[in-house]
Amino acid sequence: MKESHQHQRPAVRPCATPSSRRRRSQMRRGQSLVEFALVSLVVYMLLAAILTFGHMLYVAQGVQQAADLAAREISRTPLPAEILLDDVLHGDASADSSLANVRSQIYDEHYLVLNLDTFHGRGSLAELVADLPLVNQQLVPLMISDQINGVNVLRYPGAIFTDGHTGNDPSDPPPSGFLVAIPLVNSRDGTGVETIAWVPVVEAIDSEASRLSSDQRGVVALRINYPFQSASMSSFRPNPDGPFEPNLANPNVANDAGVKVAPGGYQPSGTAIASDRDYGPYTGTYGLGAQAALGSQQLTGGLPVRPFRRVISAQAIYRRELFTP
Repeated sequence: MKESHQHQRPAVRPCATPSSRRRRSQMRRGQSLVEFALVSLVVYMLLAAILTFGHMLYVAQGVQQAADLAAREISRTPLPAEILLDDVLHGDASADSSLANVRSQIYDEHYLVLNLDTFHGRGSLAELVADLPLVNQQLVPLMISDQINGVNVLRYPGAIFTDGHTGNDPSDPPPSGFLVAIPLVNSRDGTGVETIAWVPVVEAIDSEASRLSSDQRGVVALRINYPFQSASMSSFRPNPDGPFEPNLANPNVANDAGVKVAPGGYQPSGTAIASDRDYGPYTGTYGLGAQAALGSQQLTGGLPVRPFRRVISAQAIYRRELFTP
């Protein structure tokens, strides 16, 4: 007998009704928004990292070149054999012609803040920069634009102080009347408020800490400090439970009223002046910056937070080549 083959028709799926299509679309509602939120978060983190660490590398290279230039030029400048590098950098140039030569040709701290409204008697910023000492010219690309007491300035990052010793000012180009000091964060309290110590932008390296130090050093050893503070990343305290635990709830609050200055050491002359801007990487009386943050009402009581911060220091050492009696 022949087997009979029965052909079965494929099952026909019932057509979706309009109500079922609406239910499926309602279940997927917001899917694109969630995907966009996740992708945008990843993209922001990548951009923030690229901008922050790319800028940091650029600053580090510029500061190192400036330190190398400063040490080399001072080592080739005729100076008394027993003069201290601190006096060369921060001494009274009006009382010593050799120091005045260093200030006019190599470096002068009075030109760390440039007045963009007057250009110090020049016709443009380019003309002003061309008349600055060599190291100051090297530092100009690392400066930031700001506004202080209604004056538009191009300044070196850090805290701004009034010039407390105008008798030591250079004559041409005329100074802006502002000086810069760098705050080093020694410690933070439970909310992130800082205890700081001051250092100058360009400072002599203390060789007394070395066991191989000698009274006859004959070298120029200096350091240039740069406070790098991110415009796209914030500062957080570590989680006490461990280095890999979340610390999103531990931002460092920007509270200049609670900042303490450690006694001793270098102390800037003059009075500290805050930027006219309320928010930014280098705003505030101490130049530590302030950022608006989502959720600050719950985390910091409505106060802004500090930006991510690292102080970049570059050193250079050259043997002195010229001496005067």
